[in-house]
Amino acid sequence: MGCRFNSIIWVIAALLAAQAMSGCVSLQFEKVQDGADVLPPPVEFVQKKTSLEEILSYYGAPADLVDMKGDFALHYRRALSRGMNVSIGIPLRNALLPNPSIEADGSLLRYDTAVFIFTADGTLKDMKYENGTSRSWWEDYWY
Repeated sequence: MGCRFNSIIWVIAALLAAQAMSGCVSLQFEKVQDGADVLPPPVEFVQKKTSLEEILSYYGAPADLVDMKGDFALHYRRALSRGMNVSIGIPLRNALLPNPSIEADGSLLRYDTAVFIFTADGTLKDMKYENGTSRSWWEDYWY
């Protein structure tokens, strides 16, 4: 006859090994957009000739209005956030007090932006446009 104590140890070891191998792996991607799409300015928008009314009729209400000591700027912005989360856990909470797990996450926030600077009388003085969301997400994320 064999010792009952040895078989109990093997059963407990097998249960612990089964629970450790039944760990949980999760991979989550997220994409969040804040603001409306910002289109590139058309070629008809020319400095010192385009009026405030033309910009407002094309783009609508701006995200921000900035006072610049006599001049003012309209700021149109769309933010695009992309992220990734990886987690690996071994559910040992029933057998041991600590619950071993590994988690890594990261995110990348980019902007499409159009800024129009006007003189006090409402004439376009300067404009800038940046299409930040057009670049490759994967390359920007890792480099």
